[in-house]
Amino acid sequence: MGASHDWDVTAPALQLEPKRELSRFVESYRVVPDGAAVDAYVRLPDGHMDLVVRFTSTFSGVYAVGTRLSALRKPSEQVPPRTLIVRFKPGGAYPFFGVPLSELTNRVVSLDTLWGPDGGRLRERLAEAPSVTVRRHLVEEALLERLRGSDVFEPPSAYLVRRAVRLVSEARELPRVEGLARGLGISTRQLRRAFEDVVGVGPKEFTRLVRFQRAVRAWRHATEPDWGAIAAATGYYDQSHLITDFKALTGATPREFLGRRSRSVRPRGAA
Repeated sequence: MGASHDWDVTAPALQLEPKRELSRFVESYRVVPDGAAVDAYVRLPDGHMDLVVRFTSTFSGVYAVGTRLSALRKPSEQVPPRTLIVRFKPGGAYPFFGVPLSELTNRVVSLDTLWGPDGGRLRERLAEAPSVTVRRHLVEEALLERLRGSDVFEPPSAYLVRRAVRLVSEARELPRVEGLARGLGISTRQLRRAFEDVVGVGPKEFTRLVRFQRAVRAWRHATEPDWGAIAAATGYYDQSHLITDFKALTGATPREFLGRRSRSVRPRGAA
C-alpha cells in the first residue's frame, strides 16, 4: 500500500494494486483516508478515467468520471473518507462501459446509466457492504465478471491506442501525431477516431495532458519552482506557453493554483 496525489492535490490517497487479470486495464485502487483536513479535492486532467464509489448519509452511488480536459473540483464532503476510486489506465476503461469514451469526456455519469440493471444491483450490494475493503472486492469481481463474459469487446483499434499511449507516455520527447500514426501504420484520421473512442480525447489532446502532467510532477518535486526551467524540461515552447496551458486546464496560473493548494490544507482546528 502506498500513497498517491493524482486524485487530489490536497491530501494523499492510499493505493492498492489490482488483480493480475485486470492489470492491463486498471492502474490502481485508491482509498481516501480518514483524517484529511482539507477544504476541497481537485482532480487534474491526466488522460485517465475513474470509477468512484462513495456511500455516506449525504452522498451515495457509483459514478464514472470521464477523461478530463479541465480540472474537476469537489467540496471535501463530496469525496469523503473511505471513498473508493478505481483508476483506469488511459484506454483501459473502454471495454467495460459499452460506449465511445468521448461520450463521457468531462462528464460524471452514474454506473446505473452505463450498466443498466447490473449497475443498480452492484450499487445495492456496495451500499450493504460493511467496509471499503469489501466494496473493493465487489467492484473488482464485477469488473472481472464483465471481462470474462460476453460484455467485453475490444476492436483492434483499442490495442493500437494502448500501444500509442505507451509510446507517448514513455517518450522522452513527445511525438507529433503524424509521426505517431505513421509508426502505427494508420492514418492520422484513424488514430484520432480511435483515441476519441478508447481514451476519450484525441491523440493531440492526450499528448498535451502528458506534457501538463510532467510539468505538474516537476512542480511537486521542486522546493522553489522555476517555471522557465520546468517549461524547457517538459516540452513547452517557453514559460508563457506553460502558463497559458496550465490556466486553460486548471482555471488558474501556476502561481494562483499553488496559492489555492496551500490555503486548502489546514491544521485541524484552524479557523
